[in-house]
Amino acid sequence: MLLRPRQILAPIIFATVFGYFGYHLVNGDRGLLAMAHLQREVQIADQNLTEAETTRKIWERRVSALRNQSLDPDMLDERARALLNYARKEDIIVFTPTR
Repeated sequence: MLLRPRQILAPIIFATVFGYFGYHLVNGDRGLLAMAHLQREVQIADQNLTEAETTRKIWERRVSALRNQSLDPDMLDERARALLNYARKEDIIVFTPTR
């Protein structure tokens, strides 16, 4: 049984169109791989946001301790020593690496 070219043409066109759209579904600019990459970027951005919020809360707490209404003498002493590079003889100084 010999197939005519017209009988073969429709499946070939369908397979070509299906292959084209299937390829771009996976590898296109808005395909599945691009979506997975964007989800990873969103996850990293969420982690960075969480770290930034934590750091901000720490600094807000430290700054609020230096306001006139609630001046903490220990915090004032710590900041004055750090800014003036001053220490007493009985002080123990611990150096920590900075980022």
